[in-house]
Amino acid sequence: MLSDLFLEIKKENNNEEISDFLNILDCIYKNNEPEIDESTLKKLEIEKIGNDLAIYGKNYPLFKMLYYFNEIPLFNSEKESIIFLKNNNLNPSKTYFELDNFEKERLKELILNYAENKVPDIYKPFVKDLIFGNTYYFSKYNMGLKEYVSNLNSAYKLKEYDIVKTCILKKELPPKNLILKYKTDLSKSIDLFNKKLNNTRIREFSIDFNEKSFDCQYIYLKQSLWDKIKGWFFGEINGIYYPALVNISYNNPKIDYLKPFFILNDNEYEINVVARVPKLLYLKYGLTLNHIKLNGKHTYFGKWNNLKFLNRVDNENIF
Repeated sequence: MLSDLFLEIKKENNNEEISDFLNILDCIYKNNEPEIDESTLKKLEIEKIGNDLAIYGKNYPLFKMLYYFNEIPLFNSEKESIIFLKNNNLNPSKTYFELDNFEKERLKELILNYAENKVPDIYKPFVKDLIFGNTYYFSKYNMGLKEYVSNLNSAYKLKEYDIVKTCILKKELPPKNLILKYKTDLSKSIDLFNKKLNNTRIREFSIDFNEKSFDCQYIYLKQSLWDKIKGWFFGEINGIYYPALVNISYNNPKIDYLKPFFILNDNEYEINVVARVPKLLYLKYGLTLNHIKLNGKHTYFGKWNNLKFLNRVDNENIF
């Protein structure tokens, strides 16, 4: 995990500024609010903006930024998001950073109203906290820290650990060719995973948390010999992308955006588990999956014993 590398860098460098920078990056990576004073942020060239759109990808064209906001599936296609923006006299090809302050405030109001009309009434009070919040920007690159950490994670996933270390120590961006390679490889896994979703039955179960039962959904992936042979010729889903896939999967119409979603991957003697809790459920109920021995806050991961899992499946109750 990228956070392990943050800890390693901190141990190797007895430097207060580097330590502060790593603390912020680690908080962003783990979806936690950084507790850093304004003077430290200014020294690190990081700008904190309150009540800002907390939607990832603000360097994307607006229509993509909104379409890929899968916390609430606002639009069913890029075309829908383009029409929405044009109907509201906003240029779909502009990025969030290219909007003036009036346009930004107007976009915030439009998205809040649109999103509130998309969710059941019991979740409406939590939509504002989902869409708005404190956001952090790397001033010299005009880039959200979420995107910066995502780029670091891309290089980390490609096992370019020394490059990640250098980027952090020098506060630089990873090379564009590495980010492109990661995104290209990820897009192949996304295509394969969407085909898998379209051809796989989504199974359901429930979990108990704080004396309440929550409906969940999952898919169980077990490679047959034939699957492995096809993988040699047509490619296969790379396991390093499962955390990204479990997030992106909420754009798929088969996945209910108000239910936790589990990807369970058979790995001989154990089951690899990657799961996601929709943030609306987290905000309303404080729902986590830590109580079933998984790590994380909104995106979860861990391993379960294969035999115990299969026995639970046979009994139609996997927990």
